[in-house]
Amino acid sequence: MKWKNIKSLFVVDDGSDTDKQKIDAPKSQKQNEKEEEGNSIIKAGTKNVEKKETSISAPSNAKAEKGQVKEQFVNHLLKAIEANDMEGIDYLEFKNTLQSFKKMPMDESLRFQSALTAVKTMGASEKKILDSADFYLGILAKEEAGFKAAVERGRKQKVDGQLSHVEQLKASRKEKVALIEKMKQEIEQMTKEINSASEKVMEDQIKIDNKRNHFYASYEFVVNQIKNDIAQLKTHTKSTTNNNK
Repeated sequence: MKWKNIKSLFVVDDGSDTDKQKIDAPKSQKQNEKEEEGNSIIKAGTKNVEKKETSISAPSNAKAEKGQVKEQFVNHLLKAIEANDMEGIDYLEFKNTLQSFKKMPMDESLRFQSALTAVKTMGASEKKILDSADFYLGILAKEEAGFKAAVERGRKQKVDGQLSHVEQLKASRKEKVALIEKMKQEIEQMTKEINSASEKVMEDQIKIDNKRNHFYASYEFVVNQIKNDIAQLKTHTKSTTNNNK
């Protein structure tokens, strides 16, 4: 079945802008690989997309987006089905017939029975439809396994590597914080020693200054007495000598 036909089977178009899911033609492999980066893992074929958790510890403020159906993923998965389209009338033709009965006034049970009857007239069987549906589910499971492996490789290359770097930085920061704390304590101890030594210097300087001052006061006291006695002696002996003459 051609790409356009397969694509139309998995696109809901009831004419309303709100519910219309528009899927464009598939993009190149490189474009898909670029757009796949950073998107949440989704489970094809379900309305509620499942976010797969990993054991990686993310920052507390980080929050992944809620899973949404992305056209690049849908295109990729449908292209895988197209590449493995089975020959003959199978599940895809049954789904196409089922879609054509959608707007007819019939309940779901009658619609499925009518679609099955129609494809049987084309040579299909219920077993062929079920077997081919399982086959396509297997193709999608392989795509999911490949995508999961690619995500794991990307996680190991980018996330694990960065987490290892973060842990190294944390360890280095812890060492430096401990070193800073140790240096703070050493500086504090040095400051105490400086203050204590400064006080001791001042005390010793005062003692020396006191001793010096006391010495010179005593020195001048003794010297002045001697000088005074000599001066007095000279004065008195001079007058005596003059009288003797």
